[in-house]
Amino acid sequence: MPDSLLKLTGIAQTFHQGETDLKVLRGVDMELKEGEIVALVGPSGSGKSTLLQIAGLLEQAEAGDIEIGGRPAGSLSEAERTLVRRSDLGFVYQYHHLLAEFTALENIVIPQLIAGI
Repeated sequence: MPDSLLKLTGIAQTFHQGETDLKVLRGVDMELKEGEIVALVGPSGSGKSTLLQIAGLLEQAEAGDIEIGGRPAGSLSEAERTLVRRSDLGFVYQYHHLLAEFTALENIVIPQLIAGI
C-alpha cells in the first residue's frame, strides 16, 4: 500500500478575468495519509474550493502533480478520471450537492450502492 492516499505537489491555479490574473493557488503541497482527518480553512476566495476541485479530479491544475494511491493522476483522460472518482476518491461539500431527503451518511453511501460496492 502506498504511503500517501492523496499527494499534491506544486499545485498552481490562476483565473483570468479580462486583463487581470487572479492567482488563487501558488505551489501548494499537500499529503493525506490513511486515517488522517483534514480541514481546509481560510477566508472566502482563498482557494479552498479550487484546491478541492483539483484534488477531486474535477478541475485541471495549471501546474503541479497529483498522485492518488501512489499513482500519477494529473494526465488521466476524462474517462479515467471518472473511474478514479467512482472507485478511489470522494468528498462531500458542506452545503451543496446533497439530496435533502437523505441523511449525510446516506448521501455518502449512495454512489457506492450505485457502483455495486
